[in-house]
Amino acid sequence: MIPPADCRRGALDARQVRSITDVDCPSMNATRPEPILDVTDSAPTAGSRDVAAVSLAGIVKRFGDVVASDGADFEAGPGEIHALLGENGAGKTSLMNVLAGVYRPDAGAIRIDGRSVSVGSPQAAKRLGIGMVHQEQRLVTRFTAPENISLGHRFPVWFTLRRRFRDLAGRLSAEFGLPIDAETPVWAMPLGRRQRVEVVKLLHHGARIIILDEPTANLAPTEVETFFGALRGLVGEGRTVIFITHKLDEVLRFTDRVTVMRGGRVFRTLSTRDASREVLNRLMVGESVSVSPQEGSEPQSPIETTHDLYGGDVRTRAVAALGDVVLKLDRVSVTDPSQPVNLTDATLSVRSGEVLAVAGVAGNGQTQLAEAITGLVKTASGRIQIGVRDLRGLSVRQISDLGVAYVPEDRREVGLVLSQTVATNLALRRYDRRPLNRFGFVDRGRIRRDAIELIDRYGIRPADPDVVVGRLSGGNQQRVIIAREFAGAPRLIIVDNFTRGLDPRSTLQFTDELFAHRDRGAAVIWITSDLSEALECDRIAVVNRGRIAAVLDRDDATRERVGLLMSEGISSGTPDHDPLSGRATAVTSSDGTTPKVSS
Repeated sequence: MIPPADCRRGALDARQVRSITDVDCPSMNATRPEPILDVTDSAPTAGSRDVAAVSLAGIVKRFGDVVASDGADFEAGPGEIHALLGENGAGKTSLMNVLAGVYRPDAGAIRIDGRSVSVGSPQAAKRLGIGMVHQEQRLVTRFTAPENISLGHRFPVWFTLRRRFRDLAGRLSAEFGLPIDAETPVWAMPLGRRQRVEVVKLLHHGARIIILDEPTANLAPTEVETFFGALRGLVGEGRTVIFITHKLDEVLRFTDRVTVMRGGRVFRTLSTRDASREVLNRLMVGESVSVSPQEGSEPQSPIETTHDLYGGDVRTRAVAALGDVVLKLDRVSVTDPSQPVNLTDATLSVRSGEVLAVAGVAGNGQTQLAEAITGLVKTASGRIQIGVRDLRGLSVRQISDLGVAYVPEDRREVGLVLSQTVATNLALRRYDRRPLNRFGFVDRGRIRRDAIELIDRYGIRPADPDVVVGRLSGGNQQRVIIAREFAGAPRLIIVDNFTRGLDPRSTLQFTDELFAHRDRGAAVIWITSDLSEALECDRIAVVNRGRIAAVLDRDDATRERVGLLMSEGISSGTPDHDPLSGRATAVTSSDGTTPKVSS
């Protein structure tokens, strides 16, 4: 668990400025040489249906000894949503970064609308009509949505009337069917809204080929439907959408074709009509997706999997034996003027041997809840206890030493030190104590040996403890954090959307391990916006607009009920109305602390 340093919300540091000017503002980079667009062939009209909109042939990209793309071939046509699937480290994002001009290929050819081109930079890609929304968003957080969208246009945004930005936001919202807020700075937006701003920005800059890397990772179910509805309208105009994802249900419901990658190569492309979850799983991993218990682990509780009407798997597990209350929150509030929604009067308890889901649309106070417990933000009022220990006045390190493990939502800014090696990041919780530290001296040999063991156990690729963690794929960065936090025997585990960026097999593996910790007596808080994940837990606390709207036992929870509480919710402190049934009563749980809705 790492406290954030200089990259807190709302901070505009030199790295952000460099990123924005390098990618979006050629006028601010006039001294840089422009890349050459090598157009060698005559080409049909852009968007013509008889030629591929995008064609990549034999793309090779190496990072030292790591081969990210190994002669990959890929094609996408105009007017289609094309999914790109593969396990973590399969090369999906690297291949698309080549197309978007972020990486220069070591070998291979790129054709756009039949023309052979050289894409030497993001600016060159933009001129060719190519745009990419990255998994880690690249907006200026102090700017509003229209200010971000306008970056790179000729008029000087700092002298432009605010009315012009409002007009621009309204026009673009109507044109593309993606509503954006003209007044709110980006730092105050939920991640789902930021995603929308990124897409509108690409469209405003004329993108005809739109690459989306895990675009629905932070969207609520209703937002996912709206998002893909807007994308379907865009491909109806002849645009091409390339959709990098691990969510098989979304591939099957919303895309036209799917390409599966393995080991840096394209393994197969097929029509979505000819695909199924089982087929796609086999293509990705060469076998059915299942997870064997790890050597030395205790037997896990039985799991029953059902497939619901909404296309998602709901896994039901046997209940573990409950122990004492491990975590107790009593009317906890956080006051942060920089946030549009703050945690307010949160009252919860979690026992040993249970997993409590905290479900809600992104940006409704869930992450503040996790940060208040772990000491990353200060509480304005209320009381937090682990066992009988009051956490007020304790540092992040002292709370961690009580046995609290934390997998944060923002892996790059909070979870990792990107400039350090995998081995160093894996040791961050334990570097100051035995066996990694002897008499005040760090045992680097022991750190490296422990790292090799965790790399093997958690499947981190490349399997090199000395590689800089910032060079790993997003999914493998997530594995590093999970390996560090799950190692040992934590008393309380808090995970915040921890399956984001993980492939299906890894999701199953690490979810099973999370519940194995529960079965061994840990208390677990699982923050998620995914209804299938929430319904897998023992209890579900729904957060809406910073408040605990309801706490439901698993037997009382349905997808419809939880989804409605997430999206419409109950903003008052005590639930007195269930919008699904029209009636409800506020009751108290057996420990006398947790509000619960019962019909």
